[in-house]
Formats: sequence, structure tokens, C-alpha cells
Amino acid sequence: MKISSLILFLIGFVSLSFASEEVLLSRVLEESKGQSGAGVAVSPSHMHFTVTPGETETAKVTINNDTDRPGKFKVSFNDFNMDGYGKSAFLPAGEGDHSLSQWINVSPSFLEMKPGEKREITVTLAIPEDAPGANKAAWSVMLIEQAEERETIDPGRGEQRIAFGIIPTFAFGIFLYQNPPTVELNRVEIVDFHMEKEEEKSFLRIDVENIGDGITYCAAYVELTNLNTGDSQKLLVKKFTIVPGLTREFHFALPDELAEGNYSAVSVLDFGSSEELQAAELEFTL
Repeated sequence: MKISSLILFLIGFVSLSFASEEVLLSRVLEESKGQSGAGVAVSPSHMHFTVTPGETETAKVTINNDTDRPGKFKVSFNDFNMDGYGKSAFLPAGEGDHSLSQWINVSPSFLEMKPGEKREITVTLAIPEDAPGANKAAWSVMLIEQAEERETIDPGRGEQRIAFGIIPTFAFGIFLYQNPPTVELNRVEIVDFHMEKEEEKSFLRIDVENIGDGITYCAAYVELTNLNTGDSQKLLVKKFTIVPGLTREFHFALPDELAEGNYSAVSVLDFGSSEELQAAELEFTL
């Protein structure tokens, strides 16, 4: 594997702004399996802030109750920590190593919606100027839980009674990221690029690490060239978010119809820099 940096001298380079939290989001929605036809939509799925400590920024979240039933929704927060390879653990709000929830307020925090109604939630991020960690990247997840009233049931006799209350049924997760303007280093590197085989399927694997102090939004792709014929093709682009100190791995499946021969694979990592791309080269034979 040969890793290099490609320096770009481009004017008006458009920085990337996207994220993919499918692994973590699947945990948020674990209890909502089978609810995909509920007809409730929440957008956006992630929000990005660049608040200077001592200042405030607001954003909107839209809930669309596109069903024929009224709905009730409760807003809450969790923090999450990740280990080196992105394995996540949810924590109560305010307890994460990079907690953003401690500085977030929402209005309203509980909604009752009519069938077909669309509502907005105002999200306000206010970071105190002298707060510990105010100049560091931070993140949390906002949960919008659908709640339903329990039906009144025979309360029973004596002390054994069944209470009337609200129970959550499923939740939507919105990922909140804060990159203060004081972030000094925006850099993600390719640390490994190699081939793997699983049964009869071959993959190219890229490992990337965020060595900077800010949250970075990246794209990675692979250019594949047959050295015998000169034919080339690009494997699907992977778009993702990577937080400081995190390493992520991505697999690019080789096409089933790929002919036998000698190949060169060049992986390219775009981490939003206007001057630099990361690249790694690998040669292999099929």
C-alpha cells in the first residue's frame, strides 16, 4: 500500500457537508422495527452547528404526522461515546465525553399533533463563553419519541391498581454536531488499504482516522484500473462523518463481473480541505 497526499490548488472549492450514522442510528431505532409504515417523518436526520462560545444559534426540526391518527411526541436527549472503531454507547444527557446536550434547548418539548399536521421544533444551542469544553467539538443525539396513552383498564381491587400514563412506542434520532470556529486542525488520513476475502467475495478495505480536533464530513471512493487492458471504473462513493480520535473502516466490494488480470486500485479520501486529498494505491491480481 502506498499512501500519499494530493495537493489541490482550486478556487471556489465546495466543501462537503454530509453524514452517515447508519450504525448508531440503527441502535436508536432498534425498538421501532416494523414501524416503517407509521407515516411519521422527521427531518433533518443530522444538524451541524458552528457556534462561537458566548453566542447562540437556532435551527428547525420538522415533524410530519402523515397518518389518519393524532400523534403525541416527546423530545429528549442522549449523549454517545465511541471507541476507536466507532462502537457506540449511549449515555444520559450531560454524561458524554463530548456532550453537546448540556447546551441545547428545544421548544416545544412535547407535541400533540392532528392527523396530517406538520409542526416545527426550534432547537437552540447556547454555549457559555467560559464553559469547560466550549472550544472543543461536541455531539449528542436528539430523540423524538412517539407516545401513546394507555387505555383505561380495570383498576383491580385494593392496592393493586393499573395506572393511566404515557408510554413511548418508537423514536427518531437526530444527530447534533458542533464544530466551534476555534477548531485548529481539520485532517483525516488513510491509515490502511488492503484486500479482504469473505467466502467467494473480494473486498477492498480502507481504514481512515481523524487526527484533527474537529468533526469532519468526508467522502471516500476507489478508482479501479485493469493494468492489462487499461479499462477503469469507480466504485461507489462512501459518505460519512468522523469525530476526533475515531477510526472508521469501509468495504468496497469488487464487481462480480471483474475479469481476471492485474489491477491497480487507488483510494481517494476527500475530507473537505480546499488544498489536499488523501490517496492510497494498491496493486493486486485476480
